[in-house]
Amino acid sequence: MQPGDATPVQEEVDLYLRKSKRVRAEDARDLLSVQTQEELGRAWAAKHGKRVRKVWVDNLSAWSDVKRPEFDGAVSAVLAGEVPTLWCAFLDRFTRKGAEEIVPILGKARVIFDYEGLDSSIERDRRWIIDRAEQAREFSQRLSFNLKSTKATQRNAGKWLGKVPYGFELESRDTRKLQNRTDTWRYVLHVFKSVALGIPARMLVRALNSGPSPIPSPGGGEWQASTVSKMIWHPVYEGWQVSVAQGAVTGEDAVYRHPLTGERISVLAPGAEPVPPDIVRKARTALQGHMRYAEQPTSTKYHLLTDLARCAGCRGAASGGRSHVCARHTGGKSCPAPVSVLRLQLEEYVAMQWFSRMNAGNVDDPLLWIAAERYAGLQDPETAEELSDALAAQKTAEARVQRIADGVAAGMYDPPFDAHLPRLQSEARAALQAAVERVAELAPKKLDIGWLLDDEKTAEAWEAADHWLRRDLLRLVIRRIVVAKGVRGHNTLGPARVEIHWLDQEDPWVPKDDVGEAASASPSA
Repeated sequence: MQPGDATPVQEEVDLYLRKSKRVRAEDARDLLSVQTQEELGRAWAAKHGKRVRKVWVDNLSAWSDVKRPEFDGAVSAVLAGEVPTLWCAFLDRFTRKGAEEIVPILGKARVIFDYEGLDSSIERDRRWIIDRAEQAREFSQRLSFNLKSTKATQRNAGKWLGKVPYGFELESRDTRKLQNRTDTWRYVLHVFKSVALGIPARMLVRALNSGPSPIPSPGGGEWQASTVSKMIWHPVYEGWQVSVAQGAVTGEDAVYRHPLTGERISVLAPGAEPVPPDIVRKARTALQGHMRYAEQPTSTKYHLLTDLARCAGCRGAASGGRSHVCARHTGGKSCPAPVSVLRLQLEEYVAMQWFSRMNAGNVDDPLLWIAAERYAGLQDPETAEELSDALAAQKTAEARVQRIADGVAAGMYDPPFDAHLPRLQSEARAALQAAVERVAELAPKKLDIGWLLDDEKTAEAWEAADHWLRRDLLRLVIRRIVVAKGVRGHNTLGPARVEIHWLDQEDPWVPKDDVGEAASASPSA
């Protein structure tokens, strides 16, 4: 080469590297197998006088149907002529899907498979490349079948295959049965019992995370409400094996069933105990919001008129603390006439209006009979609690039936997933029927509404009722309470400032056309 001659441009080559199993993306380039592949690729490039333009690294399976952006980018680059050659260490690292991914590139671009010594641009190598790709595909399918068969056999035998759930430990690596772990099982029971007693998940989480010795969560950090919810719904705490797709569903629908018998399979070792069934049921019912409790934590969320009071200025919520104030205004948003009214003053006014509404009714007024049924519970607290549980169980059973119906409509039980649908439907219907019969058994057979027609007796009943029953009594007949902003010198509460929307009247906030359409669509229309 003479002085002044231009330096010859080296032909470029891209390297495609792939880890054999998925790991965290940030670690992919640090793994020995990937490093080895890159060293081999650079050595090949140096030997053939080529310069490495780009290194593509995939951290996903060559067999999986998930998208492999690095693979797609590498193939696109060589097919588009951006780089003349693509190098790969092993053909089975390039693809395990067989000829379907190999044939499109043959004759159109040059791909080097180093270990096999194959070059896609050479005619005699085409058959070898296709044959090797098909062999890799067959091996992958056979391996996948063997793994699935082995796991299915283990799952049917009640062996726990995944990460050991919080509160449990393996009896042994051979049996892979679960037994209660002495240091954490008591926390599992504490979570279930607390939720079953009506303690909100967020309040429970604050208690678990606070104090001089906070309790570590299943992940080792702080507890979250979602952690509590997942624990309550996980079938393993009832002792049952879970389905492969357990993460997509909760509760009863996530229980794995034997493919032949349809029976649930226990994963507990001899002597291990699940969370008691009645506690599991109450905890799940509480999470669904179907259960009433005699005692709940004091909070603005549970004030007498919380969720009933509305601001007339913007129709938004009038949140209650010492006063009911426009929530939009306090949140920094605009409201043409933000309301502010003393909470106790508004509660007293609404209570008096409730008395008047009840006393103005007659024996044929359905609202009085509903109120009387609640009042009957005050006279017999034990039966009332059983009835509350029964009503909650009925709502839960109804929700389960609806979930199955929605799943059928969405195609979740299309073949081959329809094998256990008849059993699930039968069990759901039986549970609902049993719940309905239990409610009918506990419902009051004779009601006295005389107290609702007498001013003094109504006042006595109100005074005797606890805070939660008062909330229920108001909500039996009141849809919402709309309070307008006070005018200087005219802050007295009355019909001009407080508008009560009763349930036996048309909703003034719903357009007439919507009401008409709803009525025409109702079964009674």
